[in-house]
Amino acid sequence: MAKRKDKQAERVRQIFNRCNQSKRIQWEYINQKAFDFANDNQLTGREMQDLEDQGMPTFTINRISPVVEMLNFYATANNPRWQAIAVDGSDSKVAAVFSDMADYIWSLSKGNTLYANAVNDSITKSVGWLHVVVDPDSDRGMGEVKIEQPEPFDIYVDPKSRDMLFRDAAYILIRKILPKGHLVQLFPHSK
Repeated sequence: MAKRKDKQAERVRQIFNRCNQSKRIQWEYINQKAFDFANDNQLTGREMQDLEDQGMPTFTINRISPVVEMLNFYATANNPRWQAIAVDGSDSKVAAVFSDMADYIWSLSKGNTLYANAVNDSITKSVGWLHVVVDPDSDRGMGEVKIEQPEPFDIYVDPKSRDMLFRDAAYILIRKILPKGHLVQLFPHSK
């Protein structure tokens, strides 16, 4: 039995293949090694075995972790203050509502923790992400706007983007590999 061809799924596959090229794979490999090094996985199994065979100590003196923690502390020492600015005097109440909504979303999403994780990712994996989503099931089915912090290695950006903040990217793709059973639970109607 031939599989059904879904045009949208095929388009997403083409976009993914376009951005998952050798440079992206190399970037992920290098930054995974940097992340491991920063988390004190500095010796390979072979190096540890060689040191043990020679009767040498196998511990490392990690000078990276304290620096990462210090940078993270300074970046997240103060809570952000959300403030919308009114265009003229008549907009000040509307601006206050937007400020309050941003503060509510930040608090609801535990934004301080997410921001600290994003800063840590940016230091150890070269990029950190915050992602704003709508959760339609929150608030008893009425929906909520929330902030998430995706894994940087799950994000695929248009390779033609040249802006440091990816503002000129034609697309940014989030790819998550899930077990089939989990997918069936998420989308039972698509069985």
